Amino acid sequence: MIARIQLSMLIGQMLLALLVAAWLSMSGRLPVPLAALAGATVALSINVFVLGLDFVLAWAVRAQRPHAGLLKGTWLWLRAWVLETIASLRTFSIAQPLLHRRPLASADDRSAPAKLPVLLIHGFFCNQALWLPLARRLAAAGHATAAVNLEPLHSSIDDYLPQVDKALADLRQRTGAAQVALVCHSMGGLVARAYLRRHGDAGIASVVTMGTPHRGTVHARFGRGTNVGQMRRNSRWLQQLAADEPPERLQRFSVIRTWQDNIVAPQGDQTLPGATTIDFEGMGHVGLVYDRAVGDAVIAALARGAAITSH
Repeated sequence: MIARIQLSMLIGQMLLALLVAAWLSMSGRLPVPLAALAGATVALSINVFVLGLDFVLAWAVRAQRPHAGLLKGTWLWLRAWVLETIASLRTFSIAQPLLHRRPLASADDRSAPAKLPVLLIHGFFCNQALWLPLARRLAAAGHATAAVNLEPLHSSIDDYLPQVDKALADLRQRTGAAQVALVCHSMGGLVARAYLRRHGDAGIASVVTMGTPHRGTVHARFGRGTNVGQMRRNSRWLQQLAADEPPERLQRFSVIRTWQDNIVAPQGDQTLPGATTIDFEGMGHVGLVYDRAVGDAVIAALARGAAITSH
């Protein structure tokens, strides 16, 4: 469903580019090559503009942040905007609408028992194609991988838990592993926390979250759907989730965040008591998934989880 929506959006952008190009060329305003370039630019500019609004709001509500001068701070936000534009196009215009059926890379299921198998849980308006690059890195590091597609789009976060439970059962059966890890992006981190609340900690060695609105985000004010409402700042659902969590559970969490997150803000609040918090700069929300340094941090966090489990 999500892939179909994003494919429709992609077709709409292409039609807009063609219409602009045709109008410019047929009216004699520009030669065909320049008209085609102008059409593509108009379609791209919509994405750039919308992301720009996200960044402006995220900057306006930023709370705790590293001490950076005006010049460095401005550069980090501009850099994040550019990189996030590329990451957004890569995700929502190519990978998710066109590659959502492509299987994820995975290490041999039973060849590296010391490496935790990993279930990848995406966020809102995404599908498993988001994980294609990171899955390759995890496979190269010896991790068996699997992913879940969270649908329907606007469901309650709690309604996704049976899908996660089935994916975990399939992954354990495939690998023969008693312990697995969860690697999550955005809303996926809340899905993981909700899963542990319902099913308990047994069999989950560690959880890594990237860009997860653990304390909610102001951007959720402008969305719709049950899950979006649950991600609003100080939502009743988030407060109850935090109240239900035993402190020792959160010690197995690694929370990765970026100070220029354009979707989850205020950025400084997005951690959990007792969790290991890892901060990055100069990248946006979706860009976390593609960054090599973030990938290294994920692999290191999985190694820590495996070491703790083995003792």
